[in-house]
Amino acid sequence: MYSRDYIKRMIEQFGAFLLALKQLLTENRREEARAQIDAAFREALGITPEFARQASDDALLLFVSMGRVGDLDRVLVLADLLDADGDWHALVGEEHLAIQNYEKAAHVLLDALLQQPFGTSKDYTERIDALLDKLERFTELAPHTQARAFAYYERMGRYAAAEDALWSLLAQDPKAWRQEARAFYQRLLALRDHELMLGGLSRQEVLDALAMLNGEAPE
Repeated sequence: MYSRDYIKRMIEQFGAFLLALKQLLTENRREEARAQIDAAFREALGITPEFARQASDDALLLFVSMGRVGDLDRVLVLADLLDADGDWHALVGEEHLAIQNYEKAAHVLLDALLQQPFGTSKDYTERIDALLDKLERFTELAPHTQARAFAYYERMGRYAAAEDALWSLLAQDPKAWRQEARAFYQRLLALRDHELMLGGLSRQEVLDALAMLNGEAPE
């Protein structure tokens, strides 16, 4: 079994690698960056970038985190490499592959976080927020990404952001999301006023939204 110190050193070395890779991308040294990304996928995770892009989110998450020491660290490594691979494809003008990588990176992080019974780390939230922001600069979030974002924002107590994601989902498929929307606002009503305010909503806003969902005129 690896010690925590060993895992910590590996993470620090990987962080240095990412900084060097970012420099290569900034300098448009495409061939060097491509070679280093491919090698990092093989050496850190035992897979290729193509496998990471094409495998289902569930299968990929299971592959990198099944019963290994530092499981969540491996998920972070996977997300960072997918993110870097996305940057490389964006650099060479392959926007559809860049989006595919960013989306996959966001999904594995969101799924891993949401599977945890409680708590999370700042490393996770910072990466998730950056990936969602990056995706939204390229395109509108796909429904399956938006659904994960909705659950994530609620989990983190960012209720106004969760509401924004929810109404986007409702606009696309009201029949599928109306019941979940009502359940969301009922969960919010069970919170204290200061908890709602910290999450960016007031109790009256929650009541008004619930009234709209029920076809009533807000008071």
